[in-house]
Amino acid sequence: MSGKKGFTFIEVVIFCFIAITLLTLVIGLGFNSREFARTIGCVNNMKNIAQAVENFQADHKTTPSSIADLYPAYIESEKALVCPSDRKSNGNSYDAFYIGRFIDEGDANKIFLACPRHHRRSKTVAAYLSYAVDIGRSQKVQWSGTNAEFGEVYSGGELSFADGTTVQINSGKVGLLSSFVDNENKIYGIVYTLDGAESTLTVTHEGESKFEIITPAVIAGVEGTKFAVRNWLTENKIQSYVSVSDGAVAVEDRSMDVKASVVQPNQVFSVAVPVALEDADSVKIRNRVPRKPSRRK
Repeated sequence: MSGKKGFTFIEVVIFCFIAITLLTLVIGLGFNSREFARTIGCVNNMKNIAQAVENFQADHKTTPSSIADLYPAYIESEKALVCPSDRKSNGNSYDAFYIGRFIDEGDANKIFLACPRHHRRSKTVAAYLSYAVDIGRSQKVQWSGTNAEFGEVYSGGELSFADGTTVQINSGKVGLLSSFVDNENKIYGIVYTLDGAESTLTVTHEGESKFEIITPAVIAGVEGTKFAVRNWLTENKIQSYVSVSDGAVAVEDRSMDVKASVVQPNQVFSVAVPVALEDADSVKIRNRVPRKPSRRK
């Protein structure tokens, strides 16, 4: 009686299944290890940037207008300005996500820099005013029913955050900087208006999460409130106007380097700062986080 030859169909199927499973695991481990290395590279870059910002602050008694201002006096290598996961920016990965703001000891858990590019945009590396750097889980944001992308600019419609916060874009454009779980285990969402562009938006903030709006003139930060922000041009200046309907809003005048003022319901806060000109008749509009203006005397 002859012995059994070859494999049965079931045995071949089982073998193929095991082989494919092992291959998938190997590929996944390889991807995760490379992505982890890129993320750690970004963390190290941002630690260097945080140290440079601290040194700049000590020397100039203010924060830099942009990350580019730190090179070469405070950052020796341009490689520290490039995120390993960045495949789009040309030479500086971080300027588009940098918030030039006054550094106060009481604001240690506010961020000045975010990088949302990691683990297929599921992780955000954030640098805090305490000069610490941490990795948080990115949170999904919807724009009028479709997935919004961090670093993109939106016109009209509504941005909806995971905590229930909404930003109604009544006019002009709004950029989405980030939304992630921070080092206090709170969702931290940030949007911005554009340098040199008029805009009007209404924010309804929910829960105990953190939320900020960056304009050329002010930073408005809230925890549970409803308020409106309007930017308009007048005589080569942009005026930022914050009006509170409910709750309280901490508003920082970006041109004064002082601690934020608290604006209560039925109160307004208004600041005007100069804008960059494209030529004698037109204002230059830039699709990025607005730069910190020069300090007013």
